[in-house]
Amino acid sequence: MAEFSLHVRLDADECDPGDAESLLEPYAQPDDAVTLGSADVDASSNPDVIVPEETLEIDDVDALAEIYTDLQDRQEVYDVSLWGPASERFPVPVEHYALQQLPDPDRYEFYALDGQVTLVICDSRMDLEQVRREVPAAALG
Repeated sequence: MAEFSLHVRLDADECDPGDAESLLEPYAQPDDAVTLGSADVDASSNPDVIVPEETLEIDDVDALAEIYTDLQDRQEVYDVSLWGPASERFPVPVEHYALQQLPDPDRYEFYALDGQVTLVICDSRMDLEQVRREVPAAALG
């Protein structure tokens, strides 16, 4: 089980269903903290979105942040989920201005992605849900 699990959904207008592995494979290196994995994921009800079975299993927060930032900028990527069934920790992107909404910041680890967004890293699903309740929806990435 990886510390983090990153799952990508693809824009059907920009790529084919088989493109997920070729998109993710360059990030997975045998010597790295990143491996290509698979997970049982429900198909999307949106016909414009391709839901691949491939995931990236990541054991390093620096690698997670770099890959997440890179994938967010790719045209063929519809969206990126930062956790999944293989995750041990659960990051959620939060706009900097909303971090003050967290009443107990010592419960979390923080990793700044850029000048506007920070990953709030939760150690449990319960903590993840707490962040989602306390931070305004507009500030969640």
